[in-house]
Amino acid sequence: MGGLLMHVKSLFVATTVVTALLTPVASAAADCTWQREALPIQDGMSWSNLRITGVDGQGNVSGFYAPGGEDRVLARWTTFAMEIVPKPDGVKKFVPSAVNASGVVIGGAYHDDGRYVATTHTPGAGYRELPAPAGAEVWLVEDINDRGDVLARATPEGTSDWAAVLWRGDGSAPEVIRPAEARSVTAVALGEDGTVLLDSYDGVFLWRNGALTKLPKVDYSLRPRGLSRDGVIFSSYHESWKWTEATGALEKFSVNGYVEAVNDDGLAIGYLDDGNYTPVVWQGTTLVAKLPVSSAGYGSSAEAVGATGVIAGIDVTKPARWTCR
Repeated sequence: MGGLLMHVKSLFVATTVVTALLTPVASAAADCTWQREALPIQDGMSWSNLRITGVDGQGNVSGFYAPGGEDRVLARWTTFAMEIVPKPDGVKKFVPSAVNASGVVIGGAYHDDGRYVATTHTPGAGYRELPAPAGAEVWLVEDINDRGDVLARATPEGTSDWAAVLWRGDGSAPEVIRPAEARSVTAVALGEDGTVLLDSYDGVFLWRNGALTKLPKVDYSLRPRGLSRDGVIFSSYHESWKWTEATGALEKFSVNGYVEAVNDDGLAIGYLDDGNYTPVVWQGTTLVAKLPVSSAGYGSSAEAVGATGVIAGIDVTKPARWTCR
């Protein structure tokens, strides 16, 4: 668990948020071409101190900046500018995990008194702490969906097991998910309809309002990576598979590689098992494109994909955004 706590703070002052709408992105399966653009960084920053964690429905990018040591602070990119968002009072570091289509970022706020608190940041409205769940300690925030539900990992009090915590967007009390059929569940991803993807000692499950669906067993090296509207993506460093809920079928990806993220439409991003970690895009299980990068070889990565198919990551030594037009 100690590895989950290596997160940080920053002293930068925020600039004004610029709301910028990008042209709607065509489906990766359509007749379009992936185009790359470098994202701006502020003077004195290094790409190696930046991480990308999400893309919203307008193509705006979010992540964090680590100026040195364990410092981290929320960073946002629009079409024209980068913004460093100051932390709330009493918070020594804020580490974002994901963003929804409306631009609401979810992350963990590490308070000066040692508390870790699930916290959202909304452009124009600022930070909001989520209430602590009864009987469990939150360790890592994982996901947020478009209606504002939030998912996190936690440990029930007095145990060393894992559990999941779900905050619903309606403001009701957070629910600790710890089903008897699945020992020590790990929260993985959250669907737009509130479905929770769980890993556990007893297999992989979908959780919907207390009802569990157990997924078929796949190779031991494959772990659940994300949810699409119609199924679940499994991946290892060498290969990936999709389970389709309606049919129960398991289908191997057409080209071996690792999936970093997938959106609701089944647009998956990651890299090939080719020795160079070439960043690529799959639609469903079909490889549709290698993302253009400024130079060949190791050093570029696709790290987040938004609801409209905008991708963000690192292009060798620069944060970058890819769109298909």
